[in-house]
Amino acid sequence: MASSSLLCLTLLSLVLFHNCFAQIEQMPLRSRQQMQQRKQQQRWQTECRLDRLNALQPSRRVESEAGISEYWDLENEDELQCAGVSAVRHTIHRRGLLLPFFTNAPDLTYIIQGMYSRGIQGAVIPGCPETYESGQSQQSQRSQQQHQKVREIREGDIVAAPAGVAQWFYNNGDSPLVLVSFVDVGNQANQLDLSARRFHLGGNPQKDQRTEQEMRLQSRSRRSEKGAGERRNPNGNIFSGFDVKILAESFNIDTELARKLQSKNDRRERIVRVRDELQILSPSRIHEEERRHEYRRGYDYEEYNGMEETFCTLRMRHNIDRPSRADIFNQKKKKTRERDIELGYLDKLFSFIENTKAND
Repeated sequence: MASSSLLCLTLLSLVLFHNCFAQIEQMPLRSRQQMQQRKQQQRWQTECRLDRLNALQPSRRVESEAGISEYWDLENEDELQCAGVSAVRHTIHRRGLLLPFFTNAPDLTYIIQGMYSRGIQGAVIPGCPETYESGQSQQSQRSQQQHQKVREIREGDIVAAPAGVAQWFYNNGDSPLVLVSFVDVGNQANQLDLSARRFHLGGNPQKDQRTEQEMRLQSRSRRSEKGAGERRNPNGNIFSGFDVKILAESFNIDTELARKLQSKNDRRERIVRVRDELQILSPSRIHEEERRHEYRRGYDYEEYNGMEETFCTLRMRHNIDRPSRADIFNQKKKKTRERDIELGYLDKLFSFIENTKAND
C-alpha cells in the first residue's frame, strides 16, 4: 500500500511539474505575440491609416496566350505593406489554363467573375496520397488512374491554399474567368522575404516574378556579362534550373521529355490555351462532400468533433456570395461578412472574410 501510494504521488508530481513547466514556456511566446500584435495595431492606427484606402492601380500587366495577369506589388504600395499581402488578378479566357504553381506563403483566391463560366481548380498537397481512383475496366484491364481531387469553382467562391501547395486553374466555360489572389506574405509560414514568390511547375514565365527594379537590375547584369558565355536563365519554371540528364534520371524519362518539362523556348507566359477540351477525371464525391457539409451546419456541434478530417482532406473551397449563410448582410451595400466559416485552411490563414460588391 505504501509503495503504491508513493508511486501515485510521484506520478502526480511529475504531471503537475510538466504542466507548470509547459505554461512557463508558453508565457514568453504568448507575450511576444501580444507585443507584435500591439505594435502592428499601433502602426495601423498611425502610419498605415487603413481607414483611408485608395483605389490601387496594378504595378505590372502581363499578357499571356490565353489571358492577362495584373500584379499589385507590395513594395510599391503602402496599403499592401501595412496589410502584409500581395495581390494578383488573373483573367483566364475560354480554354485557358493557369499553369501549376505554388507560393512561399498562404494564398487566398476569390472568384469575382464566372457567372456563365465555371472553372476547375486542382491542388496537390505534398505528402498526401491520391484521393481519387478511376474504376478499373474489366474489358481492357487497364491500370487505375490516381490523382488528388479537383474542384469546380464559380463566381463567389474562395479557395484557400497553404504555403507550398501547388495549384492550377482552368476555364471550361464560354466567358472569361476572373480571379483575384492574395498572398499573405506576413504569415509565419513564409520563410523567405516579404515578397510574394511564385514557383512555377510548368511553362516559361518571364515577366511574372520581376518587378520594375528587378528588371532594371537584370538588364544591367546582362550588359555587364555580355560575351562571358551563356548565362543561366533565372526565370522559367523550377525544372529549368536542373541539368537535363539529372531530370531524366530522376523521373525515369528520356532527355527529350525532360527538355519539354523545362519549356525554355515557350513564350506563352503563365496562362496557356488548351488546344482541345481538357479532359479531367472529376469524382462524384465532390457533391457528396457538399451535401455532408450542409448537413453538418444544422447538426449538433458537440457530436461532431472534426477528428475525421485531416490535413489532407480539409475543405479548400467555400462560396461567400450566399446571403443566407452570412452572419451580416447589408442589402444596400451588398456586403457579406462571414466570421464562422467551416473551412479548415481559413481558420489557420485568416480570422474572417469580408466580401463587398459595388452596386451596378
